[in-house]
Amino acid sequence: MTTLSRTLTQKRRQRRSRRWSWFRRLAAACAFTFATLALGGFLFLFGTETGEELREWAAGTLLTTQHDYWAPYTFLPDDKLEELKRQIRNPVVINSEADTAKQPDARPVDVSAPEKPRDLIEIEEIDETRGSYYFKGKLMYISDPNRVHLVVTTRKDRGDLLDEFAKKYNAIGIVNASGFSDPDGYGRGTKAYGVVIKDGRILQGYNPKSGETALGITYDGRLVTGNYSAQELVNMGVRDAMSFRPQLIVNGKNLFADKPAKSWGIQPRTAVGQKADGTIAFLVIDGRQPGHSIGASMNDVAEILASRGVVNAMAMDGGSSSMMLYNGEAITRTSCPYERGRYLPNAWAVY
Repeated sequence: MTTLSRTLTQKRRQRRSRRWSWFRRLAAACAFTFATLALGGFLFLFGTETGEELREWAAGTLLTTQHDYWAPYTFLPDDKLEELKRQIRNPVVINSEADTAKQPDARPVDVSAPEKPRDLIEIEEIDETRGSYYFKGKLMYISDPNRVHLVVTTRKDRGDLLDEFAKKYNAIGIVNASGFSDPDGYGRGTKAYGVVIKDGRILQGYNPKSGETALGITYDGRLVTGNYSAQELVNMGVRDAMSFRPQLIVNGKNLFADKPAKSWGIQPRTAVGQKADGTIAFLVIDGRQPGHSIGASMNDVAEILASRGVVNAMAMDGGSSSMMLYNGEAITRTSCPYERGRYLPNAWAVY
């Protein structure tokens, strides 16, 4: 066999391997959806209080996916289904920067240098079981908040993959950020939802009525979150910012501590937050992968971060967008059919 023939054969094998990998992941996503529906139907036949609560979990999970139209088939009463939709569309929003001065018990963020030198990045394994579900993930701590930046795609035809962002910026660590238009799951990540600010320049405006919440990092390394316009953020000294929802922790208060998180279901998750000493935290939870990790609720994510001392945090885009890379390698397992993840409009990177 000639060298050219061997090369062509290898390429064909690689293409087949990628196609099968995509098919297996797509099949797993479909199985997850239908398993969720089957659970709702099964529990409908057994009309216990526990059954109705689990049907709420199933409906909430579907409502936060591309398959939200299946949610009514969990047989949840119309009034409860509408309440779940309302909680997702209109989460509670608190402006962290504005409210800090009004709350004497709020813990201010101290971004001064620590007394002892720390590694720039530390990784913590997350592996937990919560009743009937379980999840795994990674928590990345970045000791210097000034090394965390929003990176934005410059492509017109599609967004960038996380490993492409990492290569462009020589990023040590990176996670996905904004949500984006994604009709039928075929979005190409070209345009983010909400505000986008990069290096103090407004790339995309922000309509507060859209329901999205902003998260930004200022020039002095402070993380702020709330219902701010793009111009308000720039006026506050924000260097980089983007939008998603919901907020998880504001001014040291866990916003999910006193309420169920069924409205958001169980999914792969990404979140970004900051501890009182200035440390930035990236959290990614794998999901939709039976035998490895089913996914986490918003309650779980907020509780994990709060227990580690995070005082301000917000959810990023989740589902098949959730992914974390460290030194150019994926250290979480995406639920996306493509093992390199999805095309994204932007990401939070450490460089």
